[in-house]
Amino acid sequence: MARRKEHTHEEINEMAIVAVMEYLQAASLDGLSLRKVASQIGYAPSTLINIYGSYQQLLLRVSERVLVNLYQHLADLDVDCSQDEPINIIEAMAHGYCQFAFEHKAGFKLVFEISAPDNVSLSSSHQHAIDSLFGLISQQLKHVFGKASEQQITLMSRVLWGGIHGLTCLAIDGKLFTTETELPAMLSSHVQGYILGMTKNKDAAC
Repeated sequence: MARRKEHTHEEINEMAIVAVMEYLQAASLDGLSLRKVASQIGYAPSTLINIYGSYQQLLLRVSERVLVNLYQHLADLDVDCSQDEPINIIEAMAHGYCQFAFEHKAGFKLVFEISAPDNVSLSSSHQHAIDSLFGLISQQLKHVFGKASEQQITLMSRVLWGGIHGLTCLAIDGKLFTTETELPAMLSSHVQGYILGMTKNKDAAC
């Protein structure tokens, strides 16, 4: 067991997050507990309670880290935002989203299974991580729908990404009832079909 004050709260926070994420690479969340995390990093459970307040808050920190890593994964995709067509960039992000989900299944599922306690808002950094992800797709939609309002862009980004997320989750759970090799084509079809449909609506409104 580590001695008291051997590490700062910030260091223990990082140790705990890393421990949870490493565990989730090999197993599901069901087998994890605050006591197991504390044991893994050499501290008493009371130390983690003192830092986070609850096991749920620790998992929210892990969820935030997964979102940050997902953002970085999408931001680092081999696309040229100054040259490639927006629809191609969005397709690449859809495929990258799916790839990340399959490579980090338990962590990816955690993001959508854990929520803040009742009457408690997400931290500003957690909300920023969410907004940053949607910002990637909103930026590309603005290139396609230059006259759309911010509210319309926000709506389109949620609808478009909702379909991408749905296909990804169904594939992870084996509920698409098709081969995994067909998933990229399905993601591309969703992106192209939605943007084409919205483009026709835009042209008809002109």
